[in-house]
Amino acid sequence: MDFSLTREQADIKRAAAEFARAEFTPEVAQECESNHRFPREIFEKAAKLGFIGLDYPEEIGGGGLGVTENVLVVEEFCKADSGIGMAMHLAYVPSKVVKLFGTPEQRKKFLAPLVRGDWVAAISLTEPNHGSDLTSMETSLEEEDDGFVLNGTKIFTTNAAYADFFVVLAQDEKEAPPGKGMTTILVESNPSSWLGGKLEINEIPHKMGIRTTSSGELVFHGLKVPKENILGERGRGLLNVLDFLDESRIEIAAQALGNAEGAYLKALNHARQRTQFGKPIIDFQGIGHRLGRLWSHLQSVKWLTYYAAWQCDHKTEHTSGTLPLITSMVKHHVPETAKMIIDETITVFGGYGYFLEQEVERRYRDNRIIEIYEGTVEVQLNNMVRILKKLNLDFIQSTLI
Repeated sequence: MDFSLTREQADIKRAAAEFARAEFTPEVAQECESNHRFPREIFEKAAKLGFIGLDYPEEIGGGGLGVTENVLVVEEFCKADSGIGMAMHLAYVPSKVVKLFGTPEQRKKFLAPLVRGDWVAAISLTEPNHGSDLTSMETSLEEEDDGFVLNGTKIFTTNAAYADFFVVLAQDEKEAPPGKGMTTILVESNPSSWLGGKLEINEIPHKMGIRTTSSGELVFHGLKVPKENILGERGRGLLNVLDFLDESRIEIAAQALGNAEGAYLKALNHARQRTQFGKPIIDFQGIGHRLGRLWSHLQSVKWLTYYAAWQCDHKTEHTSGTLPLITSMVKHHVPETAKMIIDETITVFGGYGYFLEQEVERRYRDNRIIEIYEGTVEVQLNNMVRILKKLNLDFIQSTLI
């Protein structure tokens, strides 16, 4: 067993921390939060330094590394600031579907501008009448001689207002059973790329958190796109998305990990410096014990996230079938635990923790969405139970040794 990072990984983690501390200043974070603005200028700087697309192919400008390296960057970005850190990650993580299933031409066209910081990606899965149920899609995809036509509505699309392209999941075969006959397709936001029809984008305002990003509704009015925009094999769309989620959910958990670490560090520093009755408040058991327990919780989610990333990067034929069990575990447990940690750090600050100035209340608001997007906590638990019912008991026992 070796729990240490490689030298390259340690360098990446350190560089990401230094960049985030320099760029994610409280003034910039508050300005983006107040104006609901995506800090594209910071995204461009991060891309130029190689932090965007670390696990994308080198031939299109990526780092050629793995999910673990992405996790380290996401963790450090969110540790520095939850709003900007999450916005940086959410700007490129949807494009992983292209990394996994795109043709060389699609990777060059859609991923190369993204890793340069010129483009932002989005993924549109959720629909008004189906929520977390990805086996039911009303958005339809119909083939014509010169392209594919989309009709339908998607909601809660992160980056909707400024994304340069969308990965859309649509029903390709009308009579297919639930979960079958779906296809993923790429849609550019630039109208000059359309062959007909219209894409309507409506902002969904007044979010609780991640106000550094846009969330919107996409309405496809007979939107026709070129045939070469089909992503992956037709009819395999849901499987494409599930394979994508096995990677992305681990990195989404890293958002929660970084958010909790950032809140904890602020609370620890406050407890050391804040004095009451002539001594630092960390010396009072009510505060000291709370910080001790939070440290234990923080280490547990840190190493669970790292382990999941390692498993994703080193999956074999023997372990690939259980990867969804691990990713669902990480996706429900890390955000839930991070919520508890951040909530407790607000208590350490007392009344001051409820105000914007201390930042921990904003971390709480930003973190809450991590339990919801890319599959709610309940969806992850359903996934885990379904897999646990099928796994061989000897295999389960071997994982507990």
